[in-house]
Amino acid sequence: MHKAIDPVHVVLLATLLVMSSLASQGNAAPDEPAAALGETTIRIGVLAHRGHAQALNRWSSMAEYLSSKIAGYNFEIVPLDLNDMHSATQNSGIQFTLTNPGNYANLETRFGISRIATLQTREGNQTRVRYGAVIITRADNTTIKNLKDLRGKSFMAVSENAFGGFQMAWRELAYHGIDPFKDFSELRFAGFPQDKIVFAVENASIDAATVRAETFARMVESGVINREDFRILNQQLHTDNPFPVSTRLYPEWPFATLKDTPRELATRVTQALLSMTDNHPAALATRSAGWTIPLDYSPVNELMRDLKIGPYEMLRETSLLALMEKYAYWLIGVAIVLISLLTLNGYITRTNHRLRETEKNLRLEISQREASQAALTKYRDSLEEQVTERTHDLRQTNKALDKSRVALRKLVEITSAPELNHQQRLQQLLETGRKYFELDVAVLASIEDNEQRICTTSGDISLIPEERRPLSERCAACLVDHFGDPLDIPDVEEYAPPDSVCRQQGWLSYLGVGIMLESRNHYTLEFAGNEIRQSRLSQWDLEILKVMAQWIADELERQMAIDAQRRHETEYARVSRMSTIGEMAASLAHELNQPLTGTINYSNSCLRMLKNPDPDTAKLIQGLEHAVEGATMTADIIRRIRQFVQKGEECYGEVNLNQAVRNAAALISHEIQRHSVKLIFELDEHIPNIEGNLIQIEQVILNFIRNSIEAMDRVDKQRHQLIIKTESTASNMIRLTVIDSGEGLKDDFLPKIFDAFFSTKAEGMGIGLSISRSIIESHQGRISARSLDKGGAEFSFELPAVMQN
Repeated sequence: MHKAIDPVHVVLLATLLVMSSLASQGNAAPDEPAAALGETTIRIGVLAHRGHAQALNRWSSMAEYLSSKIAGYNFEIVPLDLNDMHSATQNSGIQFTLTNPGNYANLETRFGISRIATLQTREGNQTRVRYGAVIITRADNTTIKNLKDLRGKSFMAVSENAFGGFQMAWRELAYHGIDPFKDFSELRFAGFPQDKIVFAVENASIDAATVRAETFARMVESGVINREDFRILNQQLHTDNPFPVSTRLYPEWPFATLKDTPRELATRVTQALLSMTDNHPAALATRSAGWTIPLDYSPVNELMRDLKIGPYEMLRETSLLALMEKYAYWLIGVAIVLISLLTLNGYITRTNHRLRETEKNLRLEISQREASQAALTKYRDSLEEQVTERTHDLRQTNKALDKSRVALRKLVEITSAPELNHQQRLQQLLETGRKYFELDVAVLASIEDNEQRICTTSGDISLIPEERRPLSERCAACLVDHFGDPLDIPDVEEYAPPDSVCRQQGWLSYLGVGIMLESRNHYTLEFAGNEIRQSRLSQWDLEILKVMAQWIADELERQMAIDAQRRHETEYARVSRMSTIGEMAASLAHELNQPLTGTINYSNSCLRMLKNPDPDTAKLIQGLEHAVEGATMTADIIRRIRQFVQKGEECYGEVNLNQAVRNAAALISHEIQRHSVKLIFELDEHIPNIEGNLIQIEQVILNFIRNSIEAMDRVDKQRHQLIIKTESTASNMIRLTVIDSGEGLKDDFLPKIFDAFFSTKAEGMGIGLSISRSIIESHQGRISARSLDKGGAEFSFELPAVMQN
């Protein structure tokens, strides 16, 4: 029996079809070849089970169709056999695959490919997305009437790896206790085309065989063979398949994307395939009826698990025979005891059982006849009422589908809008859910240490408790305990007394669900209304609520990952600053020693003057002023060092780049003097501010200056010159450039100068410039380095300017 259609799949199908329609209307263009210049080639690996020429002939029109629908890309068909398909997928030699269900299931398990569409085929006026196989023998072969009669007979199929040409039938044979590789007198694989396999049965050169059901039907329809000459074993009929089959039905060939294929390209390909009509020239050329949303391929995995092939081949390693050999004596003893007990029990109870079975059968037959008569009477009386109810249900279902389609489209637009930040996305997701469920307030609350706190709200805030907690702590606790199952209370008055918090807040209906992060509830999503709902939400609406909760979970996890990365980079940068201060320790000690020595000397002189009976007040004041000046200078140096090594995770704001340059130069001023470097500022005083972390920007400038000073140590001191420039660019960026007069950079160093742990110095750790690149890129900027023709090197970075109102 075929499985019922999942309502969630119906909703997704309707949504994807609308999205595809909108995409095709917004991106409609004439079906003419795209210009080859500047296009990106996208390779589609197609399983060429009938040869490369046949695969190219059938599927090239689909590649041309995708090239015409998706601007900037040129799609091409790459015919592959099973081994080549495995290698191409493993090595990312292709971006998409089109293969049979069995090969897809294997590639999905091994390499993580994902199906995005399923092929549709047409038989007359009926569109088909599943197919099966037939097991046939000659009609006049009286020795074969069912599958069990095939034991000891000869059998023919396409190949051992053919899904429709062998593996479907293999599963049915195994289900009936037949091992094709042991129980047949001969198992012959004939390859393609499958027509010759049918002819082999017709000519009685083989006892039985299996082919795809539509292949057999088409040969009958074309008059090549006579249907009456054949018998279909284990014959089954399905409402969604026009052909009689001998096997279960399985989904048609899937179109899949590799995990490394860009998500945006996969989405556009999905939309293009789903928008292909069944009468489009590309569909007709591929002998299909277009494409539909990806089906459930779990039946394929069940087949492979039952047969222990593909990803389940390792199951063969643990065999029953090996266990029996290991425990043979114990098993024999247990078997003898069981057989003895069963024989004795059977002898005693056989007669009584026969009598009871006869009486039971008689009573069962009488009760079944009475029940059937009563059911027929009841069905006859209620048929019209059932038809009316069914019609009403269908109308409600269509209405729910339309509403769900609009809501899902809105959710997709919100989650994919690049102009929205994290808080805006959450706000709009809550607002969309509140309007969809027609409730007055929506609340997203976090759960930390068994306490809930509101994160985001939407709607009438008067319905929210003043202490900024969830709408109902009792309901929130229920959501946490039930692992993401929705809680729907259409009438709060039935569950809560008049003095409860929820009744006092003024809301009369409630809806909530827990949001799972890292396999446990981290958030609750709650809605409330000030009116009683007439009934509980439908299954459609609850599924929409789960989808919304999952998308909110994805958004929260994405933001958590961004925050964690930012904290990691900030701490890494701080470690680098500490390392820089450590390397500058000797220089900083000398810089601190000068004002401290002066302060001590002036203080001692003042003490000596104070010990005289008649001290010189003017000189005493002058000495104390000099001591205070030295102490103040020392305090300034310590303050600059402390500011430079502080964490500064949240110190983001407007930064004057020229001031950052002066701060960094002041911090390393003694190093500049010690190395006899002439420092030249070429600062544009009219540049706008940038948005960023002042300490981190100063760290990058300091790394540039220290690298330049160390580079100039290897040239004549007369040439030691360091230029620091700031300027605006035409693209609204602020550029800082540090130019030194050192030896410059070797050409083979430039590509990896900003890599972590790469250093041109034997004692260097190679983290300064790597940290600098991370800081600049986290500020949405660019960093670069180059060697100058006249000698020396140039390091620069660009950061976005703050927009002026």
